[in-house]
Amino acid sequence: MTQLKDKWTKQPQPSISEKFNDLIKPKGPLKPRVQTAIKKLSLQISKLDNMLTKLQERDGKLFQRIVEATQKHDTQTSKVLSNELAEVRKVTKILSNARIALERIELRLTTTNDIGDTVMTIMPTMGLMKNLKSSLGKIMPGAEQEIGQMADMLGGFMTESFAGDGAFGIDESTNMESDKILQEAAAVAENSAGDMFPSVPASTSSTETSSSKFY
Repeated sequence: MTQLKDKWTKQPQPSISEKFNDLIKPKGPLKPRVQTAIKKLSLQISKLDNMLTKLQERDGKLFQRIVEATQKHDTQTSKVLSNELAEVRKVTKILSNARIALERIELRLTTTNDIGDTVMTIMPTMGLMKNLKSSLGKIMPGAEQEIGQMADMLGGFMTESFAGDGAFGIDESTNMESDKILQEAAAVAENSAGDMFPSVPASTSSTETSSSKFY
């Protein structure tokens, strides 16, 4: 009977976003700041679209050169170009993943109800942005800086929102939400990749590493 009474009188546990609301001290009205963040995200998504367009153009040119080298039985050139193309496609996949993730975040921000929900929406992308910076520097000059600006923008939004030193903990539920967003993005990017790229001629397959510059 005592256990039943305890269950009956037990207070509901606050959600993760409600916990954040207790830690967060917003500076000014939330809605205008969220709208500003959405505009910045839209701008960065457009920049990612431009990067992806350039990568797809480079992909097409490299693929054509591989075909020509294969027709000439120039094995060495075809191997070098194939390695370059593999790197281009790897970065394209990463960028596509990031773009879709940012698009998901933009959508969630448009439906957010309070600042706790907003922070929960932004958090999953912080690690992704850090990974992108190292991947892009060697293939697209200037892209690393753009990704860094995106990370700074998202990080600044969170830093300004937290009271005190902004310290907080990320529990298992938060990590699960982060994984969910990234898995959604990865699934969409994976489905799109098959339609986007032609297959490299089999005779040019190689795992050798190329130090050549991209053309």
